[in-house]
Amino acid sequence: MEKINRRVSIVGLCILFIVILAGFVGAQPTITISDYIEIKDTSVFDSAGKERTTYSSSEKIGFSVTCYNPQPVDRIYFEFYVYNAQGAQVFKHTGNSAEGKVGTGSSSIRNIPISQFYRSPGKYFYMAKVIAGSSTGSPEASNYMVFYVYSPAITLSYPANGARDLIDKPLTFRWVSSGATKYRVYVDDDKGFYNTLFQTGKGEYPDPVTTYFQYPTSPKDPRQKLAGGVVYWWKVEGLDSQGNVVAKTPVPFSFTLKETVPSVTTKDLAVTDIILDEQSTAGGLKFDVLVKNQGGMAISNTRVNLYVNGVPVIPFQLLDFINTGEEGTLTFVGEAVEEKMVTVSAALDFPDDNIKNNMLTKVFTLARERKRYEPGEAWRIIKTFIRDLEILKELEGYTLSEVTLFPRGDIDEQLEKLDQGKAKVVGVEIEVVK
Repeated sequence: MEKINRRVSIVGLCILFIVILAGFVGAQPTITISDYIEIKDTSVFDSAGKERTTYSSSEKIGFSVTCYNPQPVDRIYFEFYVYNAQGAQVFKHTGNSAEGKVGTGSSSIRNIPISQFYRSPGKYFYMAKVIAGSSTGSPEASNYMVFYVYSPAITLSYPANGARDLIDKPLTFRWVSSGATKYRVYVDDDKGFYNTLFQTGKGEYPDPVTTYFQYPTSPKDPRQKLAGGVVYWWKVEGLDSQGNVVAKTPVPFSFTLKETVPSVTTKDLAVTDIILDEQSTAGGLKFDVLVKNQGGMAISNTRVNLYVNGVPVIPFQLLDFINTGEEGTLTFVGEAVEEKMVTVSAALDFPDDNIKNNMLTKVFTLARERKRYEPGEAWRIIKTFIRDLEILKELEGYTLSEVTLFPRGDIDEQLEKLDQGKAKVVGVEIEVVK
């Protein structure tokens, strides 16, 4: 094998490609690993320091970044940006810095009112940037992550409004929220809640941080024990870490408990499972909802709803008829999402004798739908990082036949980052052989 020539052009990237070109045996651009500063972690968190991906627009938010600096510099500077779904910058914070020692460093900003940058509901991008040094052209690194902001809303799901003769022991309240640090649950026998019978956040019942609450079966205050046949009302407020209301129920829901033990012939329709189709990705979701008749009588015309991250999948499905002991399957096709993890809830619009199993919630991790690059596209992207005109001239007439990534990994992911400007080249080495 005879070496024809060799050129080196440093322009900057943190991965290694081997590209085999058709022609003779090939030309091999090598993109070396960077010795410069790199970001290890970024996070978005609420006023209590809890990391979340979904927020109400009335909350306060924080951002953090952790980096590793391999070489001593005078100082390390941290910058924080937020962009909307259209790519427009809506927030910027600079001025944070730390001593430029070798090792791990971090910085954060907290309690930023989301109202400062919120204009419309949906997706936002947090970008963290770190700069190693104060001189012009100092090495820098950046990283993006997605979070979502919605108008404040809490939707009560269980017990459904007007539910009667519940037999749940214990009774568990459930709701869907646009986002909050914690929640306050109210229960009263008066719709106006003028003299609230029960509320969390007092005494032995702390405000839950989850979107459900189990009512105590034997409260210390006898007045708080729920009685059969009485119409009760319940509502929920979303709070930040300081106890400020950031979202609330638009209207309270009513329910009653059953006064007597139900007969052998009961109505008991249950959501037994939610199954994610194997072919689903973030670009196209498909779920199967399994419903079983566990009661003693046949049931017809039952509406079944599916929620993905609190957003209903349209249209709903109708379970026409299901006999005792039978299990039915309903298929829902959802819209594309950007989140890697999604929370999916299936709920029956059916006030039977055991409503607590009328709703099921599961969390799924989705495979991201990634663009696949043809060899020609890969070579087009890589060539944009070769600044040496002599090298480009020598490569004329070669055709790309294969691309291999070293170290091993998803080459399409790295090419996508390069194409979108989310990765940088730190070194390119070209060797033409035959």
